[in-house]
Amino acid sequence: MKNSNRMARGESFSFELETKKNLGQNFLTDQTILAQIVSRAQLHADVSHKFCVEIGPGSGALTRKLLEAGWTVHAIEKDPRAVQGLRTSLGEEFPGKLTVTEADILRFDTMELFSRASSQALCIGNIPYYITSDILFWFLQREKNFSAGIFMVQKEVGDRLASKPGHKDYGRLTVRMQLACEVEQVLVAPAKAFVPPPKVDSAVVELVPHKISLLKNEETEKFEKFTAMLFSARRKMLRKTLQQASHELFGAGLSEERFLSFADSASEKLGVAFTQRPEELSPPQILELFRLLKAER
Repeated sequence: MKNSNRMARGESFSFELETKKNLGQNFLTDQTILAQIVSRAQLHADVSHKFCVEIGPGSGALTRKLLEAGWTVHAIEKDPRAVQGLRTSLGEEFPGKLTVTEADILRFDTMELFSRASSQALCIGNIPYYITSDILFWFLQREKNFSAGIFMVQKEVGDRLASKPGHKDYGRLTVRMQLACEVEQVLVAPAKAFVPPPKVDSAVVELVPHKISLLKNEETEKFEKFTAMLFSARRKMLRKTLQQASHELFGAGLSEERFLSFADSASEKLGVAFTQRPEELSPPQILELFRLLKAER
């Protein structure tokens, strides 16, 4: 039997599989944490009709727990070895309850999947850490199709997603995610809970899309640039950055008179003073400040 510290084997897994570093594979093996993730998933069972999309199931540890709890799972897996293992193990053990598609999640066409679904799906997964941001934005682009997202991420990312204004972890990703979703860091998973153990601890975050999106689709591109400008100067007062943003995003800087009028409006309508720093503002304040600046062009 092959001996490797990268080998996923034992009762947690549905079949043996040697993890690949280039695929970012670190498989969760801790039974208690797996049970806690499924317990959290159960909170969304009614809305999703117990249908979930699992990203990167690997050797099937979480997949098995979901199937045992009565979920129907559509698993998206890039590794052909894992695809075959899932189909011949869990696919045969839970007939009609598991579909496995071999695909890169970032290139997977979800249109047919969601056209067949009778309700929103739950999105869940222990996602590869090297493409965490890409997958989170993939989720945001399809948020209306999902009742929630439950993802294992690096703890550092989990801290950023759930951060509050004024905290050192608060930044662009925080603002973008919290404008789209209610964000909660559900639990922390130590490195030893995985095979092989990563170099950092991890966290499970739950993302529940707002019923009405705060950020409009047509605003997204410029708003992303706006927050990039703000948080590249996160410790500087707003005044200078906002003048720069007015010029670069909307084609013309504001005269001193109009800028003073803009400052008065921001103070009156948003409770924002231009002596504040970007990291002190809440996500809704930042969005409304963007809209107010856009209206001044």
